[in-house]
Amino acid sequence: MTRCFVTGGTGFIGNHIVRTLIQKGHDVIVLVRKTSNMSLLDDVEVSTVIGDITDTGSLRDAIPNDIEWFFHNAAIMSDWGGKQHFWPVNVEGTRNVLDVLVEKGISNLIYTSSTALYGFPNSEEPMHEDFPYKPANAYQKSKLEAERIVWKYSEEHNFNATAIRPPIVLGYGDMYTGPNILKLMKSGDYTVFSGGKNKQSIVHGEDVARALVLAAEKMDIANGNAYNVVSFTTEMREFAEMVADELGVAKDFRSIPYKVAVGLGALVGGLYRAFLRPEPPLITSFRVKMLGSNYIVDDTKIKEELGFESKWDRKETIEDMVEWGGHIKPR
Repeated sequence: MTRCFVTGGTGFIGNHIVRTLIQKGHDVIVLVRKTSNMSLLDDVEVSTVIGDITDTGSLRDAIPNDIEWFFHNAAIMSDWGGKQHFWPVNVEGTRNVLDVLVEKGISNLIYTSSTALYGFPNSEEPMHEDFPYKPANAYQKSKLEAERIVWKYSEEHNFNATAIRPPIVLGYGDMYTGPNILKLMKSGDYTVFSGGKNKQSIVHGEDVARALVLAAEKMDIANGNAYNVVSFTTEMREFAEMVADELGVAKDFRSIPYKVAVGLGALVGGLYRAFLRPEPPLITSFRVKMLGSNYIVDDTKIKEELGFESKWDRKETIEDMVEWGGHIKPR
């Protein structure tokens, strides 16, 4: 039994990390804020401590000295917002966590990163771990900067660190992408881009957690390495049709040329920023690129080096996404 600590454990990927660790018999402590929604862990017996990654003092009080595996998963993800929205949690929060780990001599960090740091190349060339980093917006830039901080601290303070990079994540616990897709499907407003012929790599939340735990188990190999993780890659028209079949709704999706949609998203987003509108617009260039670009992720490295095998396929992920997201109000 290994003593583990998880930040962001009450969220989408985090609850899967907690469940995976407990299923393997490990001792798990979850960092929670006083305002945290614990509903995703209602059926799980787990220890919790109060703290916030934006408050270094609270982290010192919350994190025990004897943690063997530290999973840093807490982050803000959105397709809307500027640097001031993402940096305090994703970047400075990561720095705070690392400062405390160094102070306490905790030597194994497993970090939830993202393929967001590659940006949106819109290419049929699969993105491997050494693919050029070209983050396009504040969220993507924050994830790149946070991962760079992880590697810098690991090298300077001589502790083990590894990072797992998921693309689009779906399934149980998702409050954003899946529920929004389902909402648009049910209202008849779902749109594909350039006919939906683009291909996207997608991963189930549980597969992300399994990859993170596997990296911890094989830290002798994973140390110093980042790994992409994928459950399946799909043509988005086919994916949308399977979702529609699962929901029992029509498959007569609107189709907008990709470049036109990106331009429209940029225009609307620019107007919202100019008029200081706090809420996200109905269309953003990020959202168009996220679902409308070619975004093919190469997961060869994690399979060959760590022996990872995905548990979830396209059909099962869609079924889980619909079962979970059908009663969730999307963020």
